[in-house]
Amino acid sequence: MMKYLSAERLKQVFERCTDLKIGVIGDLGLDAYWYADMTHSFLSRETPLYPRPVVREAYTPGAGANVADNLKALGVGQVTVFTVLGDDWRGEMLRRVLSQRDIIVEHLIISSHRSTTTYIKPMLMGYDSQQEDARLDFENVEPLAVSLEEALIDSISTHVSELDACVIADQLDANGIVTGRVREGLNRLAAENPDKFFVVDSRQRIALYRNMVLKPNWVEAAAALHPDRDPRSMSRDELTHIGKTLSRQCHRPVFITLSERGVLACSDGTHRFIAAAPVHPPLDPVGAGDSFIAALTTALTAGATPWEAGNMANLAAAVTVEKLNQTGAASPDEILARAEEIPL
Repeated sequence: MMKYLSAERLKQVFERCTDLKIGVIGDLGLDAYWYADMTHSFLSRETPLYPRPVVREAYTPGAGANVADNLKALGVGQVTVFTVLGDDWRGEMLRRVLSQRDIIVEHLIISSHRSTTTYIKPMLMGYDSQQEDARLDFENVEPLAVSLEEALIDSISTHVSELDACVIADQLDANGIVTGRVREGLNRLAAENPDKFFVVDSRQRIALYRNMVLKPNWVEAAAALHPDRDPRSMSRDELTHIGKTLSRQCHRPVFITLSERGVLACSDGTHRFIAAAPVHPPLDPVGAGDSFIAALTTALTAGATPWEAGNMANLAAAVTVEKLNQTGAASPDEILARAEEIPL
């Protein structure tokens, strides 16, 4: 694995991080953890149900906001977020959480016609155990209004010259921020700024992006070109062909994540399978993709080759999957320590 990235190169990348300015665009959300102590729950007199006595709550960046948090954890000097939030308590909480992490929120658009995406995770606590109850999600049932699409595109266009790279978080299946109109605007900006890295994570529309680095997982990549095929039936050679085809279409490298098998990196007509970094169970995959794309973007922007960037992203994801019950992030020290575990 480390034949693509030495410890010295890793240190060089991290030394350049403080000078980088990276924007995160798209579906930002709030993760809310509500801890209910069920040892204090008593049967309701009004209904035959036991209430959830919430005794503690915690809020962290979610969805694309967690990508921004991961960029700051890597030491990126300036991280700016662009999205539309609702004029609600969750939007205010998300702005506060991001500001506390020194993430620039001045360009956020606030609208009373939008609901801030929020994932509330009730954590039920017993005497010696804890488990997560069914999640409560705040979602939007209407698409983003045209006026808000245009305002968002205008804001990004105004400030893109100030950035070294942009991460596109197209994470919602329906009624997300990255609409067709917004995507067209981003494709145009990427074409007009070939010196900047635009890196995109899109669950359903990865093949529609141009002049951007793509980061689908293997299921998303397979569905992009063969929506009628079971992705589990794809051979390694077929997946490689998909990666190269997507790379030709977008004119940039493509990184197909393969879970515990690492990543398939395709660039300039060639490809390499980069093995995953070692991990130590128990594992929690939540947030690993955010750590991967943050490290990938940081490495590419700092001058790493695609193979080096894929290697660093693997290391970051390996650190994050070991952080249980949280949408974690990987620091430079943690990544360097993980790299030391890999034999040369």
